[in-house]
Amino acid sequence: MMRKSLLKKSLLVFLLLLTACSSKTKPEYVKPEVNSVYYEIYVGSFYDSDGDGKGDLKGVMEKLDYIQKDLGASGIWLMPINPSPTYHKYDVIDYKDIDPDYGTMEDFDALVKEMNDRDMDLILDLVLNHTSSEHPWFLKAKEEMKNDACTLYCEYYNFSDQSLAHYEKIQDGLYYEAEFWSGMPDLNLDSEYVRDHIKDITKFWLDKGIKGFRLDATTHFYADDTQKNIEFLDWFGKLAKSFNPDVYIVGEAWKDINIIQPMYASGISFFNFSLAQNNGRLVKDINKGNGTHLAMFMESYQNTIEEYQPDAIDSIFFSNHDNGRSASYFAGQLEKQKLASSVYLLLPGNVFVYYGEEIGMIGSGKDENKRLPMLWGDEKGKTTKPSGADYAIEMEMNVKDEMNNKDSLFNHYQKVIGIRNQYPEISRSNGKAIDLGDPALFAMMFDEVMVVHNFSGEAKEFEGNYEIINNELGGKATKEKILLEGFASVIIKAK
Repeated sequence: MMRKSLLKKSLLVFLLLLTACSSKTKPEYVKPEVNSVYYEIYVGSFYDSDGDGKGDLKGVMEKLDYIQKDLGASGIWLMPINPSPTYHKYDVIDYKDIDPDYGTMEDFDALVKEMNDRDMDLILDLVLNHTSSEHPWFLKAKEEMKNDACTLYCEYYNFSDQSLAHYEKIQDGLYYEAEFWSGMPDLNLDSEYVRDHIKDITKFWLDKGIKGFRLDATTHFYADDTQKNIEFLDWFGKLAKSFNPDVYIVGEAWKDINIIQPMYASGISFFNFSLAQNNGRLVKDINKGNGTHLAMFMESYQNTIEEYQPDAIDSIFFSNHDNGRSASYFAGQLEKQKLASSVYLLLPGNVFVYYGEEIGMIGSGKDENKRLPMLWGDEKGKTTKPSGADYAIEMEMNVKDEMNNKDSLFNHYQKVIGIRNQYPEISRSNGKAIDLGDPALFAMMFDEVMVVHNFSGEAKEFEGNYEIINNELGGKATKEKILLEGFASVIIKAK
């Protein structure tokens, strides 16, 4: 009996030690000094809290621990949540309400309160280029124009008596501008009435406690007239800052850098499209092994936007709701997927992770296929696919399995974001490219902290008076040298 008792005690001690060791494998959450990691969510596909198959705001709130404590992100960008006749909700019917599919205003208020209590930042998608064709403004404007009785609402939109490019027909001799499609009539942003509404809408949401906005389609406000777009964005930025001086505004300008960079003169931030997507510099330079080249480009990019806006904040992403998902950029090459995440998540500015990117979700083709249900590894919270989705490839990855696999992409994201949160200078210092003598090595100095990535599959050594301050992503110190494994990264500083 004594031997059995001792055996049981030994087994219990072993299990306790095993549990303790396992718990140490999960990095502790590092509360950042600067909230600079945003998690982009299409609410309809994220998490269903009530079993109706539709993602909702309560579902987002239920997963705040996952976003903040497990992944390490301190901000959230919600794609449009206003009432809309479409699944994507980029055609708004009411700018000051919540789509019933997503919940109620009370649900939204509860989410904001919980996030603010956690010191998390929420930014909302704000669609100012157009409304829904079902918006009361457009219905009234159309009636005024049809009856040749223009009084107020006809000024809200752009009408013509001729058939012009991007104009849709109402009747003979009456057309309206709708650059994207007939269900999205373009607003006349020169109208003082429209601007008064924008002022009211902006104040409404900032008063509720959100921290900023993502502005959709900013280069379309004035049909690619960059100067007029800048002038409007300057007006909007000053308006928003009059309500909250610390408001963060990031614009979508899906253009080349010769358009994006000058738009920083508006005073807001913009997504760095040159770096992202399958044809962006990050993928190209990793595939070519051009680490130093990319570091030089990033330094030049930051210097240029600061010429237009001295305190410019770059907004970095790898893929989003309009792109094929990033896991397919390096299909079957997990080490390159990890390297790419290390690079973009350790760049200056603010960084954005598209929901599911951290577990390697895939999806391409039509937009619905890029916005498929988040894979939690459990039936609880599972959402239905967006209407029209027809993606044929089955996905086996899920959050539960990824979190339990120490070598998974998720756990790599967790490590990298934890490092970013640990060193706030990465987020807010400019970053100076350093040539370490090997074109495969990407090196940027952020004040006293240097981030080095190896864009080669072969181990690399470099000399210098450096010491390793974080080797969670790789790196070994040898005599007067740093050894960096293939596709690995290291955080160092001068001795």
